[in-house]
Amino acid sequence: MPVRRTPATPIARVRAESVRIWKTAHRYDMFTDYLVDRGLMRSTRVAVVVTLLVLGMQPLLFRLGESASKEPHLLAMAIVIIVVDTGWAVLLWRAQPWLDVRLSLSFITTSCIFLGEAALTMPGPLLGLMACSSYAAMLGYVVFFHGFRVFALTMASAVAMVTIISVREITDGTPPIQVIAIATGVLAVISTVPVMTLMLLGILTVDAEASEFDSLTGTLNRRGLHREIRRPGSADGTIFVVYLLDLDGFKSVNDTHGHQTGDAVLVAVSRALSEAIPQAALARVGGEEFVVVERRVAGQSMDLAHQAELLRRVVRTSSQPPVTASVGISLSAPMPSTLATDPTLLLDRLISNADEAMYTAKNAGGDRTHVGDVVDVTDLGERFS
Repeated sequence: MPVRRTPATPIARVRAESVRIWKTAHRYDMFTDYLVDRGLMRSTRVAVVVTLLVLGMQPLLFRLGESASKEPHLLAMAIVIIVVDTGWAVLLWRAQPWLDVRLSLSFITTSCIFLGEAALTMPGPLLGLMACSSYAAMLGYVVFFHGFRVFALTMASAVAMVTIISVREITDGTPPIQVIAIATGVLAVISTVPVMTLMLLGILTVDAEASEFDSLTGTLNRRGLHREIRRPGSADGTIFVVYLLDLDGFKSVNDTHGHQTGDAVLVAVSRALSEAIPQAALARVGGEEFVVVERRVAGQSMDLAHQAELLRRVVRTSSQPPVTASVGISLSAPMPSTLATDPTLLLDRLISNADEAMYTAKNAGGDRTHVGDVVDVTDLGERFS
């Protein structure tokens, strides 16, 4: 007799979801890619820079608003904070498309130190606790760019600071009920919205990951390929090579053997291609079209025709019933690592050129390869916004 399972309680489901989000590896570039794709990077940059400068000015304004001569070291510290924050603002404004992950973590660290210092040295009773509400801005930044683990560390620093200031205020004679009321209010302000946003982003991250892969073959789709080409790591002189493969007469496979067999052929072809060039990115970009993208270094031996022939032969032996492929090849000119051209524009141009080369091979009878034009990245004229 089957055992009847008791439905999980809401608390158990929340706990399980929290554990899953904690264990999910955060992809730092995901939110940046989203902002670039939607044309929102400039507005995000403006919001972060303005918020940073406003928060950086607060300690200095408070110092100037009182007798600064009594505590010149606090005035000096306030000046240091605004100078360093201005430097971060310049970096954030100029970074293309955004700070790399190590710089971003350094930015969070220095910001938390400065927020804590400003709160600890704030003049007047309970103003230090109120100043801790500024952690909300940093927690919001962390939620979007760094995910749950960095958020937990940043939140821990905020809670520690609120606790330290609360104990100090009570020790100085402030009524505990007032301190507790303000402290809990501050913690609610800096945690509620970021935590809810974090849970939502955790769920959306899983969906976003799935949306970058072809559901049939498990290879990347065009969206995933765009994300892949944006990954850092291109050195000076990097050359992108694109092979576009179109299965010849694939419609006849579906008509003769059925769509289930056709799907099995596509899966077999994709598996064979991924094993043939494991270091390359493989995507299915159409019904029976596959794209292979390689990064090469200028001066490295590149027998593109040989590589394309390898892919063509792999397709011939990959499935039953057997299929063939026409292969078009396109490559970029060597590109400097500092070039600010949007790599997805380059990828789209390369795919377009490879597509033309593929049709040349197909019109010549199919089951053959053709090398297309070289794409000069300097004429794309596109810059990150």
